[in-house]
Amino acid sequence: MTPIQKNSIYLINLGCAKNLVDSNVISQILTSAGYQHAYSMKEAQFIIINTCGFIHDARVESQEIIADALKNRRKGQYVIASGCLSQRLNAELYQQFPSLDGLLGTRNLQDVLPLLDDLSNSAKPRQTTLPAYTKLMVDANLSNTIIQGGSSYLKIADGCHRTCAFCAIPLIKGPLVSRSRDSVIRDALSLQALGVKEINLIAQDVTAYGIDRGESDALANLLTDLLPMIPNVPWVRLLYTYPGMVTDRLIELMAGNNQLLPYLDMPLQHADPSVLKAMSRPSNVEWVSETITKMRHLIPNLVVRTTMIVGFPTETEKSFEVLLNLVRDMKFDHLGVFTYSPEMDTSAYTLADTIPPDVKEARKDKLMKLQSEISLARLKKLKGETLDMLVEGVNAEEHLLVGRTYWDAPEIDGLAIATGTAEEGDLVSIRVTNTTEYDLIGQQVKE
Repeated sequence: MTPIQKNSIYLINLGCAKNLVDSNVISQILTSAGYQHAYSMKEAQFIIINTCGFIHDARVESQEIIADALKNRRKGQYVIASGCLSQRLNAELYQQFPSLDGLLGTRNLQDVLPLLDDLSNSAKPRQTTLPAYTKLMVDANLSNTIIQGGSSYLKIADGCHRTCAFCAIPLIKGPLVSRSRDSVIRDALSLQALGVKEINLIAQDVTAYGIDRGESDALANLLTDLLPMIPNVPWVRLLYTYPGMVTDRLIELMAGNNQLLPYLDMPLQHADPSVLKAMSRPSNVEWVSETITKMRHLIPNLVVRTTMIVGFPTETEKSFEVLLNLVRDMKFDHLGVFTYSPEMDTSAYTLADTIPPDVKEARKDKLMKLQSEISLARLKKLKGETLDMLVEGVNAEEHLLVGRTYWDAPEIDGLAIATGTAEEGDLVSIRVTNTTEYDLIGQQVKE
C-alpha cells in the first residue's frame, strides 16, 4: 500500500466559488510553510474538507463526505472540517463526529497552520466554539483568487450586511468586510500576468463593496481604476448584484467598456411585493422592471440572470402567479429556482413551513418549464451570430471545442459546443448554427 506522505494535504472543496477561493487561501498558507499536496486522499497526512452549510442538501453532502473520510482514513491520517458548516454547527460537528481532528471556520483560515502543527506533534486541539470574527483574519498578501482553465474568480469582499429572512449566510460568514482596493488590483494584475482570459469578481453582493467603509459607488470606482490596468483580460464579469444597488455609473461602465461583460446577475428571489417584504428583500418590483428595461435599451446585447425561491411560507397561489407573470414579462436569459427550506436561526425560521414539498416542487417545475421556453426563444435569436468563446475543453480527435460565450457564467449557466481546433484557455470566434434550451452549438470562425 502507498505510504502516507508526511506533511502532505488533500483538500476537498464543497459549495460555491467563494469556497474555492478560501480553499486556495488555505493551500497558500500551508504550501508556504512547507506542506505539499498529495496526489490522492489515501496518501495524505491531512484531509481538509472545506464544507458548505448554505442549504439543507449542501449540509447533508458535507456531513456525508466527512463521515466517509473518517470511515476510510488510515492510521496516521487526520481529518479536519473547515468552512461554512464548521462555522455554523461548531461543537455539534464534534458531537456528530467524535473522531474529527479539528475545525476551522470561515474567517480563521490562518489557524490551519498551528492546527496541523499541533496534530503533527500528537496534540488534539478541541475547539468547541469557533470565534465569530468581525474582520478578515487572513494575511492581506495572500491571493483571494482561483484559476480554472482560462477563467478565474477574484473575491472582493466577504460576509454580508443584509438581513434576508431566509438566509443564514450573515450568521455563517459574519458582517460585510470589503478587501482593500490595492489588494484587489494586485490580485487582478497577477491573474493577468498568468494569462487568464476571464476574471469573475465575486462576493455575497459585489454591489455592496465598500459600504462597510462608508464609501459610495465603490464598485464603480474600483472598476474605473481596475479595467485600464488589465487590458489583456478581455472578460470581466460581475457575479451577484443586489436589487436597487445597480447604479447609473455601473450601467454606464457596462455599456461603454467592452471588458466589462454585458451580464447582469441580480437574484430577485420573488416578484410579489408582499412575499418580498416577508423575505426582508427589496419589494420595489417596478424599479427592477424599469432598470432592466433601461439597461436593455442602453446595452442591446445584455444578458440577465436571476434566481427565485418558491414555496416561501407566505407564498399563496396568487403570489406564485405574480411570480410567473414577472418571469413571462421580463424574459430573463437565465433563471435559477430554489424550493424554500427553513434555515435555523433565521427570522423566517419561526414561520410555519406550511407549503407541502410536492406543491413546492410543482411550482418549481412549472416555473422552470416556462423559463426553458423563454431561454430557447432567446437563444434562437443568436443563430447566425458570431461570438467569442472561451475554450474549456477539447476533443482533438473529433475536432470539438466546449466552452462558454459571454452569455454564460462558469458553472451556473449553459455551454457552447463548436467544431474547430484550439487549446484549452483560448478565446476563439464561433458562428452559432443551432441551440438547445440552454446551450449554443456552432463552428469556429478562422480569421
